[in-house]
Amino acid sequence: MNSIKIVLPIIVLLLFSGCMPKQEDVEGAFQTNSANTIKNDYRNIQKLLKSFKEKLDKRNPNLYDKNLSSRIYRLIEESKSDFLLRYRNVTLENYKDYLQIAFSKDEIPSRSDYLILGMYYLVHSSYEIDSGHKIIALEYDIKNLTRLHKNLQIIKWKIKVDRDFNQNYLFNTWQNNWQLELEKRLKTNSQISYEDLQNLEYIKNKKESLLDPSNFSFEVILTQMIDNTKNSLKALGEEPKDLSITALRTMFLFL
Repeated sequence: MNSIKIVLPIIVLLLFSGCMPKQEDVEGAFQTNSANTIKNDYRNIQKLLKSFKEKLDKRNPNLYDKNLSSRIYRLIEESKSDFLLRYRNVTLENYKDYLQIAFSKDEIPSRSDYLILGMYYLVHSSYEIDSGHKIIALEYDIKNLTRLHKNLQIIKWKIKVDRDFNQNYLFNTWQNNWQLELEKRLKTNSQISYEDLQNLEYIKNKKESLLDPSNFSFEVILTQMIDNTKNSLKALGEEPKDLSITALRTMFLFL
């Protein structure tokens, strides 16, 4: 209410002066530096989530619905909350439901879509996007952003290590293709020779090398999302803490 009392006289003055600026200019002008920092953090996470989806779909082409892809991108770009998926005839409205399905050990059609929407709605609710424009940083809820900071760490860990009932990775991210192929062979034959390694498809066809480093680009994007959240918390005077490996290993439910 106090922020409205401050803004209204200025807007009236601008109207009578005949130089009314654009909406985004008005919003930026009436924001504190800290509030503007938090808003920019959210926008950065938006961009990172789109990049993450693009890379995830390319790496896991059978785990997303191509017919939904443009709709999900538009949802992220427009910061809406009007697109929900169903699972077993139930419409999912909570980010926790999406994330639990995405990391379920069961066979999940379009698993990546549940992951991306779970991450999106987690960020969307944590930054309280539906509550409208915020002028001062203290209008943000520290508890929500702290929860986001922890959940993103859990997601980053689970994407890297979680497997299904057949011990296959839920998502292919950091692994080279020859590593995935080798894992499958080791399930039926524990004795693998150097010649066997050379005959792995991606090695034999010289698409990859045994010396190639793992793909850390997914982890980099998630780390950047975590850092943006951490930056928002620091703008609110909080010093966020990273979860320990022991804590991450024991997290079965999202916060």
